[in-house]
Amino acid sequence: MTVRHWMVLCVCVVCLAPLAQGGASEIDHALQGPAFIPGKPNPALVTPDWIAKGITHPASAGPVDLIVEMDQNLYDALTPIIERYGKENKLAIRINKGTCGTSSGPLSKKEADMAGFCCPPAPFDRLPGIVFHTIGIVPTVFIVHPSNPLTDIRFAEVQQLFNGTLHDWNELADPKAKSVNGAIQPVARLHCETRPGHWRDILDNKNMFQQQTHFTSSIPDMVDYVATSPLAIGWVSRWVVELPANKGRVKVLHLDGVDADDAKAVAAGRYPYYKVMNVSTWTGVAANPRADQLVETLLNHPDQLGNAAFIAHAKDLRQNGWRFDGNELIGKPQ
Repeated sequence: MTVRHWMVLCVCVVCLAPLAQGGASEIDHALQGPAFIPGKPNPALVTPDWIAKGITHPASAGPVDLIVEMDQNLYDALTPIIERYGKENKLAIRINKGTCGTSSGPLSKKEADMAGFCCPPAPFDRLPGIVFHTIGIVPTVFIVHPSNPLTDIRFAEVQQLFNGTLHDWNELADPKAKSVNGAIQPVARLHCETRPGHWRDILDNKNMFQQQTHFTSSIPDMVDYVATSPLAIGWVSRWVVELPANKGRVKVLHLDGVDADDAKAVAAGRYPYYKVMNVSTWTGVAANPRADQLVETLLNHPDQLGNAAFIAHAKDLRQNGWRFDGNELIGKPQ
């Protein structure tokens, strides 16, 4: 081998080295679950008697005009608007805070006029008479301990650190991670395991997460663990970090170079990780015109949501080419 050939070979090795050590560069779509499962109501899920039944409010709710079940990710953002709507229209509205699971329960019993979810519906959610309306999407951010010097992470790296392909912080592409000594401690909250989207955009199911993953059961537990663990990384909806109880306790990372606070980037689909905020209403014998009017208020007045919720509203999503079936978001921009 000549000196010239040797120099060329060395240059090529030097150029390729950062690619080998810099973490993953592309999202592995084979690891992901479905982002959406579009479909129509399935009568086979219920009996004919159930289909013919109207809404019956439970006695424990008292005399109310509307019962609204809200997932915790929607509750803080939508409750002020719902309460204002009730006051303006002289309606007694009961709003219950819970999870997607506790939202779906009263629907299956036909005890709620409206329900909110942080995930796209699964086939088992598509009961006859139920219609889904997408209010918008909320960016989900990856959080680390404030002492972590990292500022940006690749989504592909997130996949690899949660499935165990990447183990140590200094394996990540961001040069700032080279100064972090220690194994990555992944923290996960696997809510709504059978619904599409949300954390299943990282890895499709729980069995794909590495054994060292610390699983939490609640959003406060997620924040608490990351806030007290210098080597941890987890995720929460962007608005959670701004709650008074959490302010300053964790650090938010950019994702693939995109800031979750860049509303235009989120609406354009350039920020790859988010929750879908859906509310449901009824058609047919279970329909409540007051609930329909409330949904119209939510869909047509994005200004009432305020910036604190970090919501990219359905109107902005439509303008950026996201795919809808009626009022329901069913696909990313193509």
